[in-house]
Amino acid sequence: MRLSREQIAFYRENGYLSGPRVLDDAQIERLRARIADILDGRVPFPGHLLGETVEKSKAKGQLPSFKLVNIFRHDPVFAEVLHHPAIASLASDLMPGPVRVWEDQMIYKPPFDERAVLAWHRDYPYWNQVGPAELGTCWIALDDATVENGCMQVIPGSHRWSLDYAREEVDAVDPDWLLKHPGIPTDADRTPHYCEVKAGHCHFHHCLTVHGSHGNRTGNPRRSYILHLMPGNTRRLGDAWNPRQGDISTVPMGAVVRGPEYPELLPV
Repeated sequence: MRLSREQIAFYRENGYLSGPRVLDDAQIERLRARIADILDGRVPFPGHLLGETVEKSKAKGQLPSFKLVNIFRHDPVFAEVLHHPAIASLASDLMPGPVRVWEDQMIYKPPFDERAVLAWHRDYPYWNQVGPAELGTCWIALDDATVENGCMQVIPGSHRWSLDYAREEVDAVDPDWLLKHPGIPTDADRTPHYCEVKAGHCHFHHCLTVHGSHGNRTGNPRRSYILHLMPGNTRRLGDAWNPRQGDISTVPMGAVVRGPEYPELLPV
């Protein structure tokens, strides 16, 4: 499974791309069941990585959501996804290899929870202890992601904006804070594009692409599994280490980020 030259060019120009189906029905059900087991405490999982809520996230100055983070390092069921050759092949078409996993997460939007808004943001300000800023995300729908249940929105081409801000500047109370930033080019088109994704299908976006999502207005949950990926030339640039991520202190300053904490995806 590979991307066409036209698809790769679209990603380079727009900073996002709709991908094909990468998980079958059985794999989707296995991950959904594992999410329920983790959230309900039927299998062990580190407490500091479990069950962010809107209220807890805002209290800590973080973007509000309900999620699990750093999953593959602690759960064998989710770790299996890393060995999926289709995901590896698609990612390797979009960034130079060997592509490695930076971190992963699961975002869960409960039914009828319109508070589960993910504010407009770029991913890279939360990852700037590594670089260059060429990381990308493979976002996999575990339920159909629709406008009604809070699918992702992106601002096409925003990964090419010369927009600089630090994570500490973010106003977590205002979901539209970033779209008001004075650093956005005056002639920039800020029109969002809704990225609806069928269950089992994937979606890619660049780490500098501005994106966010609304809450869930439907009676069904909206779950997704998200792999944040690094090109093969990603190096450690700083000391900031988030304990919810892999331990960057295992990588010497200036060295390529690799090792057991950061497994390679192996394309076919």
